Amino acid sequence: MGLDLTERLQSYIGPFEILMIAVYAGLRTILDLVIFQGRPLDVLNYSKWRDPMFERAWKVIGPGAAEAEEDSPVPSLIYEAYGTVLELGPGDGQQISRLDPSKITKIYGIEPNLALHPELRTSIAKAGLENIYTIVPCGIEDRAELRKYGIESEGMDTILSIKVLCSVPEPERMTRELYRLLKPGGQLLLSEHVRSRNVLSRLIQEMYNIAWPHLLAHCQLTRPTDEYLMKAGNWDKVDFLKYKDEKDFEILPHICGRLMKPK
Repeated sequence: MGLDLTERLQSYIGPFEILMIAVYAGLRTILDLVIFQGRPLDVLNYSKWRDPMFERAWKVIGPGAAEAEEDSPVPSLIYEAYGTVLELGPGDGQQISRLDPSKITKIYGIEPNLALHPELRTSIAKAGLENIYTIVPCGIEDRAELRKYGIESEGMDTILSIKVLCSVPEPERMTRELYRLLKPGGQLLLSEHVRSRNVLSRLIQEMYNIAWPHLLAHCQLTRPTDEYLMKAGNWDKVDFLKYKDEKDFEILPHICGRLMKPK
């Protein structure tokens, strides 16, 4: 009982630590705008400093998140990407080193946060993927912009979604978009945190979610992304894998695995 209580408290407190990192990043970003860039009025426009704030926060949060994934199914899932690949929200390129370039002909990285592009380009270059990796500076919802890059219906062999669907607008419609973009027989490889099925944990999620989306790039803690995905299309195969040692009371529970579109 003592160990269980300790684990629960750690799970309940973990998101608060992330929020404090984001708050600090926000203060640093505001100071930078006011003192170093001489743009104090931009502080009144949240859209002017939201993305730089998240870029600062992610520099602290991201490495720990990537390290935690090492004992999860995520690295082996990403290694299975093949053909023409659409990577949702690559951020600074954390997942790029986990790809197997020998299986891939083309990669499109859908990243609307321009503040993350410099580090993303560095990750692409480090992996030697400059010739096949194209950064697309828009959201997955922007069909017109995607078409300019040749991203069309039933054009993708693989879609990668690692901690992204928590942040997209209109998530039910966006999951249908992913299904539409997959070729027949194509695969969606994903790892996403979702709404807890534990009553107390869900209540704590709701409390954190008051501030969470505003400080962490629209990320929502309470999305039933697993339900949206199952209703997105007539999947031929659904293979969800469990995170090692993840308990039912986690505040950030995950779904992880592969969904395949019928041929």
